[in-house]
Amino acid sequence: MSNASTRAICGEWSARVAQWVSEAGILNEDVEAHVRDAFCRVPRAHFVDSDFQEQCVEDCEIPLAHGQWLTRPSIVIRMMGLINLRKRMRILELGFGSGYLCAVMAAAGAQVFGLETVGSFAQSSRKHLDSLGYHGVVVRRGDGKKGWPEVAPFDAIVVSYPLVNESDLPLSQLSVNGIVVAPMVSEHGARLTLWTRTPDSYRRIVFEEVAFL
Repeated sequence: MSNASTRAICGEWSARVAQWVSEAGILNEDVEAHVRDAFCRVPRAHFVDSDFQEQCVEDCEIPLAHGQWLTRPSIVIRMMGLINLRKRMRILELGFGSGYLCAVMAAAGAQVFGLETVGSFAQSSRKHLDSLGYHGVVVRRGDGKKGWPEVAPFDAIVVSYPLVNESDLPLSQLSVNGIVVAPMVSEHGARLTLWTRTPDSYRRIVFEEVAFL
């Protein structure tokens, strides 16, 4: 793809991001601006094969290696709004896949940690993040259920795969007032679900149904 085509796609990406962010229901204006800026700075085109460059500006899933998918942008933007993405947060992503969302959160000024069960995918994504300059993102192969106790607590935990059992969440690794957001499998698909840690318990809120692969 030519440099002109790449610039055109990146320009269209920024326009689409502005639209998706405005539709995401983010109540805090500062968070909304922060999410919009972070997503604009990290085009999806940097994380997919050349065959899928044009689809990158659409609100759709894109196939990745190892049978995984890059989640549609409107959903991940909504998730970032729910955790109130901001600078200096400590965030753990479970199932970081291509590393795309890790890069977005790092672009927002967060300290990002990622776990991925597929070792070869974790390794290739680590190299790709380094090639793009995201050296501060710390990733490794690991089981999301166990979390990453050595570097906990976290201000937020983002689950990037459909979650079947709440017991598979490392909720104890949240800081007080920390947030987990995940697509929780239900009878009719998956619903975005949020857990907040209080001083002595956890509060759960169920949001809208989402298409999550």
